[in-house]
Amino acid sequence: MYSTEEQQVEAIKKWWHDNKWSVIGGIAVGIAALWGGRAWIENQNTYAESASMQYQLMMENLSRGKTDEAANEGAQLLGQYVGTPYAALASLALAKIKLEAGDVVSASSHLRWALDNASQESVKQEARLRLARLLLADAKYDEALSMLNITDTGSYLVEYETLKGDVYVAQGKPEFARTAYTRALGAVESRVQGRGLLQMKLDDLGPAPEVGGVS
Repeated sequence: MYSTEEQQVEAIKKWWHDNKWSVIGGIAVGIAALWGGRAWIENQNTYAESASMQYQLMMENLSRGKTDEAANEGAQLLGQYVGTPYAALASLALAKIKLEAGDVVSASSHLRWALDNASQESVKQEARLRLARLLLADAKYDEALSMLNITDTGSYLVEYETLKGDVYVAQGKPEFARTAYTRALGAVESRVQGRGLLQMKLDDLGPAPEVGGVS
């Protein structure tokens, strides 16, 4: 699980380092006669490095509050470096920029693009969770639950179950919320920040009924 965008960038760099030959090897064989295998591979490395630099510049501008510059760099990543993992990360960042500007429709569009196109599972999970939060905020509870009801949550089980609980609370279904919060609490480590808030959400539901409830 990645708590910051910087950690996601480092994970992508490691992924590219570990997998680049398997990703480009098959293609390189097919085009070696036309372009020369070594030259093509070097071009791909340069392409990925340029995307990395562009994304880092985007993040620097975003951290300095230069949202217009950051948005322009994000658009370039989606336009020129769409074949790299950084495009999906840029789409997440663009969603944040649009949301802070009050443009929920564009924010949702960027998140859906990241969900559909990201090569890293962690980026897909982040996009899915953020989309579900937007749907919850828009009172689209059934759509939010549909987004959250997946079998493979990876290392994001706590986030999924917590958000499910929030949706059920908004729907007025406390027993379903209790089940979700309990599952989340059972999966979270005892010293993890946010455990207290999760316990508070569970406590706010009151005592469980003696008979009935949900399984």
